[in-house]
Amino acid sequence: MSQLQEFFRFLIAKVREKEDLKKQLAKWVGPYHGKVLQVYTEDGPQYIVVTKEGMSLHDGVYPSPDVIYKASTQTLLAIFTGEVPFKQTMKDGSLEVIGNAHESNPLANLILAAMMSM
Repeated sequence: MSQLQEFFRFLIAKVREKEDLKKQLAKWVGPYHGKVLQVYTEDGPQYIVVTKEGMSLHDGVYPSPDVIYKASTQTLLAIFTGEVPFKQTMKDGSLEVIGNAHESNPLANLILAAMMSM
């Protein structure tokens, strides 16, 4: 299992156990059935399905994700853990975002809340 998969599993577990994080998911998803975030790294394609009830991680390619992130595992982990600013990685080309980049803000807020609840 890659470090990125471990990070996603940590985030998913936190969401399952914390009611305040579930409320954040519901607010993020809004009137939709869910959101799909596709990630491409050297470890292969993975996608995260976000619903009002929780999150799940899947291997493979989703046919029409809301947003696609293409970067190295280390770049994504650095972004998710706050070591590197999201905008900096887009400017320097180490991260490519395709689709609705605005989905990154609620994701960042969810990650921050999960990390603070440790």
